[in-house]
Amino acid sequence: MADTTGRAHDALVDVKKNAGDLAVKAGDKAGVLASKAGDVAGDLAAKAGDKAGDLAAKAGDKAGDLAARAGDKAGELAAKAKNSDLAGKAGELADRARSTMPDEVKDAADKVVTQAKNRPWVTAAVAAGALLLWRMLRRKK
Repeated sequence: MADTTGRAHDALVDVKKNAGDLAVKAGDKAGVLASKAGDVAGDLAAKAGDKAGDLAAKAGDKAGDLAARAGDKAGELAAKAKNSDLAGKAGELADRARSTMPDEVKDAADKVVTQAKNRPWVTAAVAAGALLLWRMLRRKK
């Protein structure tokens, strides 16, 4: 029986040694896997940071474009406001000029204005033709 007890004891020692070796190997493997997981997490964090930087740059570019468009629109609106002021002044000057005209000229001007309001395309075409003729006559000189 001593022989069986010795073998059992040796087997138990071998099992404990193998269990210890397995525990060391498992610990090493767990360390390697944890290291790889940390590397992957670091890579993902770096990629996420790069993507966030790209998105922030695109957002900044878009904001710059929108600001430029807003500035252009503001300039257009300012020009329109200025032109409306000029139109008001032109209307005042036209009223002054009309008040100094003889009655016959006023009547003729009223007829022309009425026809221009009724047929704006014809009036624009006549005005364009007159400007073209005037330009051609000036070039010959």
